[in-house]
Amino acid sequence: MITKKPKNIGLKSVILLFVLFFSICAVSAHQPRLEVGVNSSMTNPIVVKNPEISQAWYGKLNGQPDYYMISSDKPFELFANILVPQSPGISSDFMSAQITDSSGKTLALLGGNQSSWTPMFEEFGGDYYLQGPTFDQNVSAGTYYIKVFNHNNTGKYSLATGAIEAFPADESLKSIISIPLLKEQIFGKPVTILFFEFLGIILALGTIMVLFVMTFMARKSEELAETIVKFGTAVKWFRPMMWLGITITTIVWIYVMSKDPLNIVGLVNSIVLLIAIILSWYVGSKISKMKSGKIPIISTTILVLIWWLFVYWAIAVI
Repeated sequence: MITKKPKNIGLKSVILLFVLFFSICAVSAHQPRLEVGVNSSMTNPIVVKNPEISQAWYGKLNGQPDYYMISSDKPFELFANILVPQSPGISSDFMSAQITDSSGKTLALLGGNQSSWTPMFEEFGGDYYLQGPTFDQNVSAGTYYIKVFNHNNTGKYSLATGAIEAFPADESLKSIISIPLLKEQIFGKPVTILFFEFLGIILALGTIMVLFVMTFMARKSEELAETIVKFGTAVKWFRPMMWLGITITTIVWIYVMSKDPLNIVGLVNSIVLLIAIILSWYVGSKISKMKSGKIPIISTTILVLIWWLFVYWAIAVI
């Protein structure tokens, strides 16, 4: 009798499933475009490709207006909507968007302090906006410009263009990178800090949790206890990973505290981190030298609890 070997799910299949899932989730989302730091002008505008496809352009004014150019060789639906992210750095002087044709004729002036701004929740990104007026009109072939500005030409904005929702696989992959960046640069969320902080915590706490589970299970199995004793000689392979995680966590935490050195919870958590570092060294040394029947279950349990306490308070501070 011939038995068929089960087919392994390859990396390509996993990536395909992930992209498919992401695309389904993004079916009602704008394709994000991050334009922070881009210097645009009437003679050097940001080019909007595929103007009928729904796209969201995120920018920040730094003393001058931003300009967008839309060109089409056939009649098309020109859609534009100005929004303001509800985030740190929001300007009290609301944004305006002036839409003109190639001759300079104004087709619409959206937004401004005199317009009605409606609170809006964008489900895909999970972010809040103030939504301004919308321009939606069929126009003839040609070139059109959108000027985004306010009185002081400062502040963050989002310009939505296009009304046709489309989120192909390549856009899904791009969004994996662009969405965290716009979360940080537009909505003021510390994505980079959180990434490195939790990378360090995962390396450090993950290694410690492996030791904890093994030492806890060893209480009920002499055979496993003997295995852990043998494992103790191999801890030298785990300790560099643990200390790499502790080092990353400590460096990021020092940076976080430098931003707000008088934060009481942060100061207390700094002490917790110091205790966790000392205990990590103590438990690591003890395990590497342990003998049969000398499993450091109590000190390992305390170490795990202290690390989880640090994680809980770190989330509150960051």
